[in-house]
Amino acid sequence: MRIKTAILLQFICTAFTVWADEKLPLLEVGSRIYTNVTITAVTATDIYFKYDKGVANAKLKDLGSDLQKHFHFDPTRAEAVKTPTADPSALSAMSEQTITRKNAQGIMDDAVARVKAIINQPVKQLPRTPDMEVRTFSPGWFHAGAIKPDFKSVDVRTTQDTKNFEKPYVTSDINPGVVFVGFEIEFNSMTKYFYVDRSLPKKRLTEAEMIEVNRLYRIIGTCEEKLQPPSEWVLAYISGHKNAAVACAISLGVLLLLIRVLRRG
Repeated sequence: MRIKTAILLQFICTAFTVWADEKLPLLEVGSRIYTNVTITAVTATDIYFKYDKGVANAKLKDLGSDLQKHFHFDPTRAEAVKTPTADPSALSAMSEQTITRKNAQGIMDDAVARVKAIINQPVKQLPRTPDMEVRTFSPGWFHAGAIKPDFKSVDVRTTQDTKNFEKPYVTSDINPGVVFVGFEIEFNSMTKYFYVDRSLPKKRLTEAEMIEVNRLYRIIGTCEEKLQPPSEWVLAYISGHKNAAVACAISLGVLLLLIRVLRRG
């Protein structure tokens, strides 16, 4: 049963990420047309993407029928998931009581897509000139790998690193001919997990943006807990309440010993 549950969860996760990094020359949403589109995430209700002027998202129901079919849009499933994409205040109200095992996957997909959109905002590029004072990072901007944040407790404001970008201009060996304004970029070990394009630096997030990421992280953490198989949830609970678990174990041991003594008497 546990193996079947894990396979099902993996299938669900794959279903929502299968289009990630897919590129489209243009995307038509109602009367608006986006060009040079790269898909970053797809949920039951929304599509998230980068385009030549920034990042955006759109409702799957607003796409043409061919694209709806391409992204497997199902109005019935979208209604069942009830992800609060159109109403940020609704997502703010998410709690352990409103997030259930049934709706957790859709809510988490939406929260992850929002986190990616914030963290991967485009950074302005400038042509490099000989008179610029430039710091060059090598090899590339980032080391391989990333730490998975503790979504339930981490504060990304405490891990924001801006000291390495104090020069007026910075670049890397994989961005020849262009520079970035040092004050406009950052590195953060607790958001790196969601970096989509590592060939470019990441925008320095504002205080409000980091608070929003923290809020979305809490939602992701709660959803992960709801999606855990029951046995793993129990282990996770015990791990987070070690003192209580030890006390219960001791009490149970004493009770069993007392019962045994009474039976002998």
